Amino acid sequence: MSSGPLTMSTSTKKSADIIQLPTSQMGARVETVKVVRAAVEKKLSYLMEGLAYNVAEALFEEMRGMDEQDALACHFNVMRSLKTQSAELRGNFTALMNKSWMNTIHRKDKQGVSDAPLDVTPTLKAYSDKNLNHYKVLLEEIRQRFCSLSRREVAFHPLLPGNFYLCFWHATESLDLTYQERKLLLPLFNRFVMDRFGQVLSIANQVLIDRGVAMWDQRGER
Repeated sequence: MSSGPLTMSTSTKKSADIIQLPTSQMGARVETVKVVRAAVEKKLSYLMEGLAYNVAEALFEEMRGMDEQDALACHFNVMRSLKTQSAELRGNFTALMNKSWMNTIHRKDKQGVSDAPLDVTPTLKAYSDKNLNHYKVLLEEIRQRFCSLSRREVAFHPLLPGNFYLCFWHATESLDLTYQERKLLLPLFNRFVMDRFGQVLSIANQVLIDRGVAMWDQRGER
């Protein structure tokens, strides 16, 4: 009489005590990257909308010294492009950034897009270096967490400022703009998006912490 309930209780207890096998390292890395990427993309989408909204007046500031007719023509072209192709620009940017996220998933220590032209590189480097210096400590902490996530030492990761600038530059390629008009967008991206770069980094780092991704040094695996 008493053996029935006892058997059921023991069986239930055994089921509850079954230890689930941990997910693979690859699976865990994919899930973590997806969560970090989603948080970053959400913030960037908001900032990119701000770029399109605020570009009108700021654009004239970047064209000081230009011939008036040339300035008006450039202003019209850039404004028209951002109004009609803003979704395309954001989509291009997200797709290019995703190449870097995929490299992280596959533990590749390299950027996902090609370098910028030689005449654009100094501008991008100047912007990037400023952010590298300003957020040096936070960027190193994030790098350490990406090392831990990849279980190897890595120098490159998607959240390096140079990667943001490079992806944005290439994202403008499909816009109906001249080469010079595309270059006018760089200081605007720097001003309205990368000026809040610290917020993007803080969000990403917190997600990594919440996901239990320790710093590489703390794991003692160097």
